[in-house]
Amino acid sequence: MANVNVSIIGMNRLGTSFGLAIKALNGKPDHKHTFTVAGCDKNSENVRKAARHGALDAEHFNVIAAVQNADLVIMCVPYSETEATLEGIGGALKPGAVVLDSAPLKLPSIQWAERYLLRDSDGDQQAYLVGITPILNPTYLSLPEEAPESGRADLFAEGVMIISPAPNCPPDAVQLISDLSDLLGVKVHFTDPAEHDSIAAGMEGLPLLLQLALFKALHSSPTWDDAQWFGNPSFVLATYRLIESNPEALGALLYRNRQNVIHRLDALIEHLGKLREVLQVDDDLLLGEMFQAAMGDYAEWQAARLRNKFSTEPDVSEAAAQARGSLSLFGAFVPNFRPRSKEKKARK
Repeated sequence: MANVNVSIIGMNRLGTSFGLAIKALNGKPDHKHTFTVAGCDKNSENVRKAARHGALDAEHFNVIAAVQNADLVIMCVPYSETEATLEGIGGALKPGAVVLDSAPLKLPSIQWAERYLLRDSDGDQQAYLVGITPILNPTYLSLPEEAPESGRADLFAEGVMIISPAPNCPPDAVQLISDLSDLLGVKVHFTDPAEHDSIAAGMEGLPLLLQLALFKALHSSPTWDDAQWFGNPSFVLATYRLIESNPEALGALLYRNRQNVIHRLDALIEHLGKLREVLQVDDDLLLGEMFQAAMGDYAEWQAARLRNKFSTEPDVSEAAAQARGSLSLFGAFVPNFRPRSKEKKARK
């Protein structure tokens, strides 16, 4: 039995839920390893709240101290802080440490990891980054709270862990995340980082732009003084990110993925143009027919999402196939796996 040291950077709902879910593994009767969970956040009160919530064994208020002994580091920071966090922890990681990056974009993080993460005297990387996107328990799909106290041990239950490794990421590092997902009872889906960011432009970027544009269009209207009294759920649900989110993080998310976002925005503008044309037609049934078709497709997607079971089941990429053929790090846990030395590589 091995003890696995986990450090979580960013004690929001996601970070707190990771702590709760991983600590819960210690209570399983058949657990083969023990997990010690430490947490750190720029806001010290978030750390204290997460600890009171039962998510942490240790509290840290210095990011370097938080990661020095970690086998696994889980980053759940606002997107605008991702690069600075990787730079801050990069040299403090111990050889063999794996960083799980939950940032909504993967390609920029891969570039920053290449620049900042620990290397030996020969320039070989000694700590590794694996991009993840947790697809949450359907029960919490409509609950977007971010506070530490909203963390739940079952936030990932019946969910999916999307893994987006860099092409040169060691298979053992990928396998580590796959094994952890298995322990948490989460299915695994592998996605190329570039494809991930293209999809994120539609699923994350467009909703942000729509919320921004909708509010600005209404707020700048001459009728806003009267319209603001009509703020019922339709308006609040369509604009909630303007109060729940970090503006710098939102701006960075859109800017660093702007080419993909522009492509998705062009497609949206085309559909809005078609809707405008329909509204100009003297036929009150056309819009109803469009809603009927869209509602059918949406209901089909929602039913699949509530079960997290889609017509295209999780695939196994080349990286995943290599990983599944290698040593299972949680089956026979080796917390500090290291790349083979150049001498061993040469012999092979």
